[in-house]
Amino acid sequence: MNHISNSDAAWMAFAVLFPVALYLLFSGYRARQRRFVHKAVIDKFSSAEDFAAFLQSSAGQKFITDLSGSESPARAVMEAIQKGIVLVLLGAGVWWVGANLESKAEVASIGILLLCVGAGILISAGISYRLSKSWGLINKPAREEWEKSTGK
Repeated sequence: MNHISNSDAAWMAFAVLFPVALYLLFSGYRARQRRFVHKAVIDKFSSAEDFAAFLQSSAGQKFITDLSGSESPARAVMEAIQKGIVLVLLGAGVWWVGANLESKAEVASIGILLLCVGAGILISAGISYRLSKSWGLINKPAREEWEKSTGK
């Protein structure tokens, strides 16, 4: 079996971790910008009556839904499935690199840990889906739910 040198492993780790760090950085920035926009919209109203009238409109209802962060259970399950698959594949890749590395125990254990976290997220998504379906939270056809969530 061919072994990977430590310097090659460092470059592979950089290639994996740098995009993850960028994703985390930009998602935090996006959340901060969203909070700033919500605050600016609320500050724009001069009186409580104006704000109450806005909340009664369809745009106000969309604003409240976006502000509360509530989303459909189907969308939350899909996001959990996506994250679980990414973590399982990332863990499998890190584990494989650890198995081919000169000092493999530490890297392989990190890979197994990521693999287990990804599997846990997938199991959690499956349980959430089953519970949401049994509670009647997910009862629309998939196409109708997708059209509602995307506005198409």
